[in-house]
Formats: sequence, C-alpha cells, structure tokens
Amino acid sequence: MPAGTGARFSGGMSDSFRRHAAAGSLVAWPVLLFLAFLTSPPGTDHNPALFLAHTTKVQVSAVLFLWATAAMIPGMLALAGLLRERAPRLANLGAAVGMIGSAAAVSLFMTDFYDLALAQTLPADQAVAVTAAAGDMAGFVYGILIPAFLSHVGALILTISLAATRVGPWWLPVLVVAGIAIPFLTAEQPPAVQSTGALCQLVAYGWAAWRVLRTPIPARG
Repeated sequence: MPAGTGARFSGGMSDSFRRHAAAGSLVAWPVLLFLAFLTSPPGTDHNPALFLAHTTKVQVSAVLFLWATAAMIPGMLALAGLLRERAPRLANLGAAVGMIGSAAAVSLFMTDFYDLALAQTLPADQAVAVTAAAGDMAGFVYGILIPAFLSHVGALILTISLAATRVGPWWLPVLVVAGIAIPFLTAEQPPAVQSTGALCQLVAYGWAAWRVLRTPIPARG
C-alpha cells in the first residue's frame, strides 16, 4: 500500500461517518419530536389525574422528547457546518447558542417522570403543590427553563443565516418558525394537531440533511 493511502482512507471514512451522523441527527430531531407530540397525553399541564390515566403515554412521550432534544445538539453543529464557509461567525454563534439551549432543554423532560411518581404516591393536591414549588425555584426558571428557549434562538440564527447567504432556500427559516410556533398556538388542541409543527421542521431539516450528504469530502494530501 502506498505511503499515506491508509491515512487518506481512514480520513475519508471518518469524514463520511461525520456527514452521515450529522444528516441523521437532522432527521432524527423532527421525527422524534413528531412522535413525542403524537404520543403525548392530552392537556396542557401536569395534572395528576391525567398523568395517572396515561402513565404509559407520559413515559413514552417524555423519552421521545428527551432524545429529540438531544439530537438537536449534533443537529446544530450540522447546520453550522453548512454555514461556516459563508458566515463563520454566525455559524459559531448559532451553534453555541443552540447547543447551550438544547443541553438545558434535555433536562426539562425528566420532570415528567418525577411528576408521574408524585401523582402515584401523593394525594393530588400535594402532588400539585410540590410540582408548583419546584417550578417556581429560581434555579429551575433561570438556570434551565429560560435557557432552554435558546435552542429555538440558535436554530433561527442558523437557518435565517443560511437563507440570507443563499446557502439555503428562503423557505427554510419560514418552516422552522412555523414548526416552533404551531405547538404553542395549538396548545389546547389534541396532540395530533400539535405534532404537525414537527412535520414543518422535518421538511426544513430534511433539506439540510440532504445538503450535508451532498457536501463533497475535501481531498486530503
């Protein structure tokens, strides 16, 4: 084998793996989000009676939400990779903000398991009181809840920048905005309606995944 051939082969395999992992995370993110909404129990709060009536749905949707959010972290890096050549500072800013928000958001869905356990072990009024007390703690509000919304900010920085630099189509951030807004605007609707927001994001991030896979692997000397 000629000198350097093994290194080039290994590097090419590594680059190929990174591209496929990045594209996979961009698809997994909205797909898992869609399934999470679809399997969620009805209602807008952590009502103990509701949780007790839908114990399986609570656990399944929480796990899906958690892994959907975890997939956002490499997904942010994948979006930043598409932008880095045209706008490296915006790519770095969007990735940093988005990953910080995603890391904070992951922990939010652990509360579903604690609230379910409270509903199963305490009277309803006590379970509600404990949940409310935890939700009012400054560490939770300012250290987890508010930073979690930075995941949306990071995604918007990256997708708007991709469209502005013409790396991506104009409709890319439009679909991302729609995907973020729909669950909030349809909070009183059945979970199946809320899940349509994830389908908007699937189109947007599906395009980004396709673009990542099409990006040529740079030649190595």
